[in-house]
Amino acid sequence: MQAPAAHQLSIKVDGMTCAHCARAVEKSLKTVAGVTTAEADFASGSVTLGYVGAKPEFETLDPAVRKGGYTLVKEEVAAARDPADVARREQRRNLLLLIAGAVLVLPVMLPHWLGLMGRGWDWAALALAVLIQATVGFDFYKGAVAGIRTRNLGMDVLVSIGMASGLLFGAGVVIFHWALPAGLSKHVYFEAATLLVVFLRLGKYVEARARGNALGALRSLLQLAPDKARVKRSGPDNPVGQVIEVDASDVKRGEVCVVNAGGRIPVDGEVVSGESDVDEAMLTGEPVPVARKVGDTVRAGTIATNGTLEVKASAVGAGTALANIVRLVEEAQRTKAPIQRFADKVSNWFVPVVVGIAVVTAGAWLISGAGFGRAATQAIAVLVIACPCALGIAVPAAVMIGSGAALKRNILVKNGAALERISHATVFAFDKTGTLTAGKPSVEAVEFAEGVDEAAVLEALAVISQASQHPFTRAAGEWLTKRSGGPDNPVGPGEAESSPNVAPTAARPQAGLPVPPKGTAPKSTELAGKGVIAEADGHKYVFGTAALLTEQGVETDALHARSEALRAKGDSVSLLAADGKLVAAFGFEDAIREDAKQVIAQLNKTGAKTVLITGDHEAAALRVATALGIEDYHAGVSPERKLMLIDRLKDNAIVAMVGDGINDAPALARADVGIAIGGGSDVAKETGDLVLMSGRLTDLPLAIDFGRLALRAIRQNLFLSLCYNGIGIPLAAGAFVWAGVFLPPSYAALAMVLSDISVAANSARLAAELRKVKA
Repeated sequence: MQAPAAHQLSIKVDGMTCAHCARAVEKSLKTVAGVTTAEADFASGSVTLGYVGAKPEFETLDPAVRKGGYTLVKEEVAAARDPADVARREQRRNLLLLIAGAVLVLPVMLPHWLGLMGRGWDWAALALAVLIQATVGFDFYKGAVAGIRTRNLGMDVLVSIGMASGLLFGAGVVIFHWALPAGLSKHVYFEAATLLVVFLRLGKYVEARARGNALGALRSLLQLAPDKARVKRSGPDNPVGQVIEVDASDVKRGEVCVVNAGGRIPVDGEVVSGESDVDEAMLTGEPVPVARKVGDTVRAGTIATNGTLEVKASAVGAGTALANIVRLVEEAQRTKAPIQRFADKVSNWFVPVVVGIAVVTAGAWLISGAGFGRAATQAIAVLVIACPCALGIAVPAAVMIGSGAALKRNILVKNGAALERISHATVFAFDKTGTLTAGKPSVEAVEFAEGVDEAAVLEALAVISQASQHPFTRAAGEWLTKRSGGPDNPVGPGEAESSPNVAPTAARPQAGLPVPPKGTAPKSTELAGKGVIAEADGHKYVFGTAALLTEQGVETDALHARSEALRAKGDSVSLLAADGKLVAAFGFEDAIREDAKQVIAQLNKTGAKTVLITGDHEAAALRVATALGIEDYHAGVSPERKLMLIDRLKDNAIVAMVGDGINDAPALARADVGIAIGGGSDVAKETGDLVLMSGRLTDLPLAIDFGRLALRAIRQNLFLSLCYNGIGIPLAAGAFVWAGVFLPPSYAALAMVLSDISVAANSARLAAELRKVKA
């Protein structure tokens, strides 16, 4: 087994149009020193190289790519261009060649169709056939030569044999007066030399159009980034830092961009002046604009809807969140689904098998005494009709359209294979906090130790809330503000006494106690999974688990029974101590997300198994699992044990893991398909194969539906292409001539084009079907 490469490099190669093209590029690049792996995707024109040692330079890679008949694109050119625009240009080029071929072929075919053939027509037809093959058919010959040089016999080799044979036999009939086989007229050879080329070019146009349509989502993403930016700059012509308009690509980090109402923000950065509601739907899926003010972060491509913002650039160009999404989409579209590898294997064996069938066909006709002309005609028809183009685009077209449609619904597919795997998933494992719950705990109950003055508790809590940003300390700080009668939550006389969340104590301070002022942040130490220790004004405060307080020499027995009662009803409990004395126990509840029950119910209805895996305690896990109808749960699970559980589940099923936190990242990577929640940690989003960008859990069933529909379309495409060849090859070989069914090479080419059209049409139908899917 080959050791994995230490580094990866993504490059762009122009000229790849089928799976055999990709294979030829891979073979050529693997001959370069230092390159250990090469995986090419003809649909997106991308090649991912694995290499060891120094990064391969353009000058090293270019000769290898050119040897195969393709063009390596320079890195700076590839970074600046739109892949969808490249596909459109290729589509336009094929259309122009198709039109030119149609114009040139008419003078050849019309006299035959009208019965006006004569000696002059023969020579004119031969001259036009040479012209058509030298112009409209040149690409096929070029590809065939490159394929032979690299020992990669693909579609170009097959059709070139057919084109050249038609031309040579036509020339032999006209120049040397070769005898025609019984039942054939000379127009058969000129059709092979001319009409066949035009039909082949039509097939190329159909394929280019299919690739262009599939790249539509990438095009729409790239169009979100504005081309221009208004920047505050000082210089000889504007010494006071006036606002000037520059190309967005010229903005530097640290520069301030001015965005007026209705304008798109050109960079990622921090608002340094102004306020505006910002439409962030393209990144988050939220239809309602979000208020952004000084100090807030904004992203490139979003829209300032009703105000002017000044944004200090922190990331520009390729460093923005939008550019990162574009990269992820490109990676997803060039990642091969498992079923694609099957198609590639079939395609790789297809050409040698077809050449063998053509040879057998020619031999059978010769043995039958039909003559060399008839044998050559049927062999040419077999070579032409069996081109594996439809097979080559069957999977990429559906994957690219599926991932593009998902992106428009705020589901980022980072791995093309994930679309196939999620459609097969039978076990869905969920993290709890932030995935099935809101991820924002609130204080549900407080138990004060006997004889403790509440004022001391509030003072200690004020210090702790400044010492940590843990969700529990933030929730405690919010409770403190409400409890102390903050400006937004005033507490009137007697109201504190009647709070349902606070157990009565013997000592009560007067209502409306002010929160101690926030000054310099206290000295603090935060211990992962345990809590926080803070020191301020000579006092020491500890907030966290009973184990942490015990380690710090604090006796916790006084509130043990009441803490256990809180845990028994599903609350998470943190204890608070001041100067070595236990003062209170806080019970936290994380509310279940409104959409979680609906999603779990949908999964259960389909027969999928749902599993809850959480680091929280048993009672909290049981509360959530019971409320949502999850059949299996695991509590108190460490990140390492999560991996063990995922591996155990994978033994008997395809497993999808859904999570949002840093601690979920290993499990997301280990699962067959990792699904990250958009509002979660960056690490989780980087690790997941799919990202629900809106943060809505209801997008999970939508992603599953997209995967199933895309996989169904892939299977239909493969069936159409393979079934077509299963029927077409015997027809082309002349197996039904006895019944009066004869398929000349030109009509075989048209049949090949129809197979391309059928696959492209089915992929377009998939796009329309995906647009109708309801969340």
